[in-house]
Amino acid sequence: MKTSNKLYWILGAVCALNFAGHLVCYPFLPEQVPVHWNFAGVVDDFGPKWSALLLALLPPAMLVLFRFLPSIDPKGKNYGQSGVWRGFVLGLTLFFCAFTWLVELSVFGILPQQGGFVSVLVGGGMGILFIILGNYMPRIRQNYMFGVRTPWALADEHTWNRTQRMGGITFIVMGVSLLVLSLLAGLLGEMLTFVLILVFLLGGLLWSFVYSYLVYTKRMK
Repeated sequence: MKTSNKLYWILGAVCALNFAGHLVCYPFLPEQVPVHWNFAGVVDDFGPKWSALLLALLPPAMLVLFRFLPSIDPKGKNYGQSGVWRGFVLGLTLFFCAFTWLVELSVFGILPQQGGFVSVLVGGGMGILFIILGNYMPRIRQNYMFGVRTPWALADEHTWNRTQRMGGITFIVMGVSLLVLSLLAGLLGEMLTFVLILVFLLGGLLWSFVYSYLVYTKRMK
């Protein structure tokens, strides 16, 4: 499978421009910059300013990984048949390009370091990505690296299709949960927010595996 090279070239240019923007801002950063926010969106750790440049290398590194994953997957030809993979690469790359600017936005006072704004932006953004992916997940064809990959789904195409449909519903539920929790994180506090996120994410993944097994055993009888 060959996902459109044009998409990777365009996203590569976006990542390069993104990194160039960080280089322009670099001389104006203090020696210590915020590098970590807790689940309530409050800065709880600082690091050297070169951390901003290191973070800016994350999107191009991910893009390189996305480019070669289909090449090493035995079922790589299935990645591009629905366009979901291209949308996933596009959405996640742009999301992480935006994420890399949290340091500068906080340092320059554009994004308050207190009040949970980071939690809303990051958690809300991830929630939206989950919802979008959930809507398109039923279109994902069998492969070994993308989608809800259970042993039973990989062994049987019918089970795969049913698992992706249920996975889509589950991802939408998890996405909505992330959106709500990101808005309420300031009221709930870091620990409770963390626990609730784990409950929804792990619960959703566990249900997807259980559902896939139930579909497989019913079909094989």
